[in-house]
Amino acid sequence: MKKYIMITLSAIMLWCSSCDSDFLDQKVLTVLNEETVFTDSLRSVQYLTGIYADINFSWSLNRTMGVGGMGLYAASDEGDLDNAQPNSYVLRLIAGAGNASNVDKTIWTVAYQRIRGINLMLRNKDKIPVSAALKTRMIAEAKFLRAWYYFTLLKHYGGISLMGDKVFELTDNLNIARSSYEETLNYILGECDVAAADLPLNYNGTPDYGRITKGAVLALKSRALLYAASPLFNGGIATVTTDANLSKLLGYSNADPERWKKALDAAEAVINLNQYVLNTSTSTTPGAGFYETFTKRINNEYIFTFMRGNNKYVENLFDMPSRGNNTPKCFPFQEMVDAFGMKNGLPITDDKSGYNPNDPYTNRDPRFYYTIIYNGALRFRSGFSTEQPVYSYVGSGSDQIYTITTTGYYCYKMIDKTAVTAGGSETGRCDPLIRYAEILLNAAEANNEYYGATTKVYDYLIQIRKRAGITAGADNLYGLKANMTKEEMRSAIMNERRVELAFEEHRYWDVRRWKIAEQIENKTMTGMEINRLANGTYTYTKISTRQHVFKPEMYFWPIPQSEIIKAPALKQNPGY
Repeated sequence: MKKYIMITLSAIMLWCSSCDSDFLDQKVLTVLNEETVFTDSLRSVQYLTGIYADINFSWSLNRTMGVGGMGLYAASDEGDLDNAQPNSYVLRLIAGAGNASNVDKTIWTVAYQRIRGINLMLRNKDKIPVSAALKTRMIAEAKFLRAWYYFTLLKHYGGISLMGDKVFELTDNLNIARSSYEETLNYILGECDVAAADLPLNYNGTPDYGRITKGAVLALKSRALLYAASPLFNGGIATVTTDANLSKLLGYSNADPERWKKALDAAEAVINLNQYVLNTSTSTTPGAGFYETFTKRINNEYIFTFMRGNNKYVENLFDMPSRGNNTPKCFPFQEMVDAFGMKNGLPITDDKSGYNPNDPYTNRDPRFYYTIIYNGALRFRSGFSTEQPVYSYVGSGSDQIYTITTTGYYCYKMIDKTAVTAGGSETGRCDPLIRYAEILLNAAEANNEYYGATTKVYDYLIQIRKRAGITAGADNLYGLKANMTKEEMRSAIMNERRVELAFEEHRYWDVRRWKIAEQIENKTMTGMEINRLANGTYTYTKISTRQHVFKPEMYFWPIPQSEIIKAPALKQNPGY
């Protein structure tokens, strides 16, 4: 914690010095400190803007967890990582070898740095020379950001040390015990309630677009309460630890169905704002609205985003060698591929779906074509007037399986089809930290768990499937089975989340909160070896790729051992 204090103060100095960075200006520099920063309106606003800088650090597709970086998709059953990263913490995670001494400390360090930075601003809020209305909004933004960083800690570690508004100094006692899961969650919800009251519904395309709105605050509440109602936290901790003191840090000791009602109310509070819709397209191509969501900086589906300038960073991470990227970072597993049903909405395991294992990529859920690059998929290529096929079959060239991709696939999620690493235009994308599709899925899940498979649950899923380009069918159920039981609908919702929210930092947490990671992730993941025959047809053989190991303690991350040494009052999570 002492290190975080020094880093926070240093960051203020470095950031503020960049505000007037003309090195040719020979004027005497002003000493920058709390007084000079927070008595200046511009510097105060920019200081708050700087707190936004790490809101995506858990979501990030190239999150710091080893050389090169990769997202949490690589620690789940979504996609494999490249083999050039032997020191990656992801490899330790999936091998069951993560521990308190080798854990990636980025989450712990960055979150507490940002929380302290927020507290520093709140300590000086009365000095900030802006209008009363702007100051009220700035304080609300800060409180939400503090809640956001605390929730990031909560989902990794369980209950953690709450600092309140206190700004700790080097001489303070920093040996602070962890708060319980319930106390941490309630603190986050309380901060959200305060922030929501003082934030606007939208910014109407003004330069402030991208700042936190009331909808973003309510959406965080929706996510937090959905997690809290889920089996792992809602009375399910006993299989992780029987220690009553540790149990309090990780969840509720009792299972209470009313927590699902709270989660439902929170999701419907976002829906009832009438501010958000699923993004649609003027194109008649099935699923175009889904695809275009991720190439637009501004759209009415985004609730909370990490803003970016025009970029090609997703292409630089995911594209294949033939498109200029010799170090792609994501290779979807066959398990991810098989989760996509058919265009008629039926799963590939359904005899009526029309799935053909000898022609496996035809007539699939349109979202499949915007998420997975498979053998024969079309992809923009510099120097060609039309999209060109990507071939990953054995012997096909630079993109073939075993040379680069370990699974026979590349990731297409969030990529702009007019851009590649080596050519094409940049896109106005940003990182979708919370979008409306998630809220509809949150509402569907909570409603089903509390009331069963009601008409409302069907409606929420149908909205998403219709936008996805799935055909309605004669019954207008978009492939959903009529009169499902709660258990059947639960399975449908789980798969819908997996497909709709793929590679957006949901799957890793979903299988944990559902308490199914021991079945889902404790196995060898697979890919697809494709061979081309002399007559031009293909054969498809499922192959083993990477063994994943999951132990009960892995539902939570270990607190870094270096922090336990500095603050013995912190209790380590069970199993570490």
